[in-house]
Amino acid sequence: MSTALLRRRGAARVSGVLAACALASTGIIVSTTAASAEEESVTETLQTFAAEAFAPQADELPSGLVEAIERDLGISPAEYLANAASAKVTADVVAQLEDAGVDINATVISGQDVTLYVAAEADVDAALAVGAEVEVGEPDTSGAPDEVEPHEDLKGGYGYMAPGAGRCSIGFNGYAADGSPVVTSAGHCNPDNADLDWYLFNVDQPWPPDPADERPWPQGEQIGSGGEFHFGDNHDAALFPVTNAAWTPRPVVSSWGGGEGDPRDGEVAVTDQVVPVQGAPVCRSGASTGYQCGEIAYVDQTVEVDGVPVTGFFTTACSAQGDSGGSFLSGTAAVGTLTGGTSGAPFDCSQWEGQNYLSFAYAMTGGETSQEGYFGDAWELAVQIATPSVTSPEGESGPSVTFEGTVEGAGSSHRVEVSVDGGEPVEGAVAANGSFSVPLDGDLEPGEHTYQVRAFYGAHSQSEVAEGSWTVNEAPAVEELTVESPTDGQTTGNARPEFTGTGQPGATVALTVGDAEYGTAEVDEDGAWALAPSSDLPVGVRFDAVVTQTFENDTQKATVADLGINAPEVTITAPEDGSTVAGDVNFEGTSFGGATIGLLLEQTADAADAQPRLGLRAEGDDDVEEWAGEFDIDDAGNWTFDPAEDLPEGEYTITATATLEGGDPELSDSEAVATFTVANGSGDDDGDGDLPDTGSSNTTWMIIGGVALLLAGGAAVAVRARRSTTA
Repeated sequence: MSTALLRRRGAARVSGVLAACALASTGIIVSTTAASAEEESVTETLQTFAAEAFAPQADELPSGLVEAIERDLGISPAEYLANAASAKVTADVVAQLEDAGVDINATVISGQDVTLYVAAEADVDAALAVGAEVEVGEPDTSGAPDEVEPHEDLKGGYGYMAPGAGRCSIGFNGYAADGSPVVTSAGHCNPDNADLDWYLFNVDQPWPPDPADERPWPQGEQIGSGGEFHFGDNHDAALFPVTNAAWTPRPVVSSWGGGEGDPRDGEVAVTDQVVPVQGAPVCRSGASTGYQCGEIAYVDQTVEVDGVPVTGFFTTACSAQGDSGGSFLSGTAAVGTLTGGTSGAPFDCSQWEGQNYLSFAYAMTGGETSQEGYFGDAWELAVQIATPSVTSPEGESGPSVTFEGTVEGAGSSHRVEVSVDGGEPVEGAVAANGSFSVPLDGDLEPGEHTYQVRAFYGAHSQSEVAEGSWTVNEAPAVEELTVESPTDGQTTGNARPEFTGTGQPGATVALTVGDAEYGTAEVDEDGAWALAPSSDLPVGVRFDAVVTQTFENDTQKATVADLGINAPEVTITAPEDGSTVAGDVNFEGTSFGGATIGLLLEQTADAADAQPRLGLRAEGDDDVEEWAGEFDIDDAGNWTFDPAEDLPEGEYTITATATLEGGDPELSDSEAVATFTVANGSGDDDGDGDLPDTGSSNTTWMIIGGVALLLAGGAAVAVRARRSTTA
């Protein structure tokens, strides 16, 4: 297909679209006729568009663009769009004239008034027919410059100066709230916040300070003017705008040829900003010492700088006067701007000793005492963002789609936007490792689809667009998930009841309660599945169990509502019901994990000297005294109680209750009762009420013991006699 044919088709399509926009917005009828690919006659005419037709689109323009239009062109955003539409139609009409053989030298537009400069009188009528003013000859171009200079990159670490003032170094490139370029530096570089013009400190290698050097400073191209410099109150913050269009600020820091070379030779991309951390490696860039590295030695330090307090961090990286304001990077993340160094430090970095000399820097982020904290929305770091790498979808997929991939060098401060088939973008977060996962709402229609993925940092930094396409297949028919057992509202004493049902053969079913998963199973070839929980389900409370079936890109859920697991009933295992025990009896029993146990001790009512009723956690009963003792219960609900005082003789009833805070009483509350007799001096450890054994075996041991005592007494008498004889 020829270029001319392509241009004719483009003219017909674009002008037709513009006409439709004008008609829909204002009711103004604009007549257009599409050009046939085979026709060589001119069927298009110039069009004039009303500004009000573009008011809705003008309202959607970014604020920075609106400000630039009004400032630089002196017209409204709607007029700007109308004039641009007219210029587009003009270009298409001129292309059609040239295809028809009209020799046009130039096209000049003023607003929406068009003048065509043609080569000869023979071309005038055709040019007039499309609605243009016509001149024979060439337009006046005498005011056009003969040569231009290429724009130069502006990098962090470059030196800058003001005539009659000091010199410093640029920190990082960034954006003002309206998107215009600004750079960070140190507030003490202009402590009086004077309105100064800033120029490049134009060197081809680092320029260390030397009091004996009387050479004039190498002033280069102007960078900007004014700005805001704040020095004191714990701050050393500065911003100034880049107002010279000859500069192209880029999100990079000069590496000075790897140390002390040309500042234009070598750079490090800035991909993020980070809070200073003690021990982190850093490298800094500045006009006096070039590119120097070290480690962060101390953070959150407040020191006196020329008599004013500044809060920042110390590093072992070399620096000197003139480096102030320059960039500190940790890896590729902006970490701070240079404030100064400890006294007595040499200007020659070959003599720098990190254990004796330290540089001091003002943080980029991490609190109020940082460039970001001080300037707030007036400042945003410019960062370099890699084009996203999309790993899914790829080739073919089902109708439910999640976009996955990575953005190299990005982190949690970044985000991505995914647009499918040119539709509204869907935003997603980027993880700390640069990965992203963005699910789309709803299913896509079968067929081929296109996508665009772009990564962002803040309001102004963005990556190139990653584009691609893939095919969505028809969704396979998937068997419906059902749960046959248990049923809604069912209760059981089994803490791990089996769940059964039907579903899609080969699918995976998972059981969850709240955020906890209790196992998975696979649906068999007959469509049946069974799943036993891998651990106990919640006991004593009502809950909803959710079964989820996953098959390829299809997900189904079924909820079994209001299930209940009966808690084990409380028991009293000691003393046994009907037993006789000694007064120092311990009480034992079982219940369930998380239970609250209450105990109530009552003596037989007709006892002559009946003891008062004693209770442990027997709330709501004023006729019960607190029962002192040591209570213990383990995770399984096994409990013991050791009373502080022995019980007197008599007949007793012990009642144990179990409850669960926040539980369903029908599932968790229970009670157990046991009666026992205290017979002090006659009870046994087994609590069976039998009398002590007085059989022959005990008698035998008593006789043996008596003989032993007699023998011992005789021996003592003999020893005493021998001692008396000797004496």
